[in-house]
Amino acid sequence: MFWVLSLAYFIGSVPNSFLFTRLFDGRDIRDLGSKNAGATNVTLNVGWLPGMLTLLGDVGKGYLAAVVGGLSSTPLAPYLTPAFAIAGHNWPVWLRFRGGGGLATFIGGGLALSQFPMIVLGMAIWGISYLICRDHDRSAVLACLLLPLAVLAARPSFQTLTFTLTSSLAVALKRLQCIKEKVRLGRSCGKPRG
Repeated sequence: MFWVLSLAYFIGSVPNSFLFTRLFDGRDIRDLGSKNAGATNVTLNVGWLPGMLTLLGDVGKGYLAAVVGGLSSTPLAPYLTPAFAIAGHNWPVWLRFRGGGGLATFIGGGLALSQFPMIVLGMAIWGISYLICRDHDRSAVLACLLLPLAVLAARPSFQTLTFTLTSSLAVALKRLQCIKEKVRLGRSCGKPRG
């Protein structure tokens, strides 16, 4: 299963935001706006077309990772590979481990695994968390803590719980890193100056 998880990481590490920003604008997305290598930052600072292409690419990474997981003889692999794709997206080797936040890749993995109700639940929890926290990263961490608990209360399959826990953990770790950087640098999470 190691090769499947490794492949999922490399699928996730394809830097769509960086590539589409370079293609349409010529600049480094990590120097623009929030400095986050994600679809929202691309949309706001480069344009809706590169932003949509980035979003579709990032969703596709999670979807493809789950499909690749299905090639493994280990039944649990498709439910683990999206978390590794999220890790690749969040910490891509090609961008010196400075990537995006992982939400779109999380959604792609959920779509491939027919977890649409869980995706809707996660987005609703995230939205409510944002209304409480008024901070993108803190609300994401809160949602990543609450979503597995909400899913667990519904008595899901072990596979669904595995996907929810591992993918939520991958997203939460990135958001905690961003919070730490914001506190240290006094600005949005992204590429350090200098």
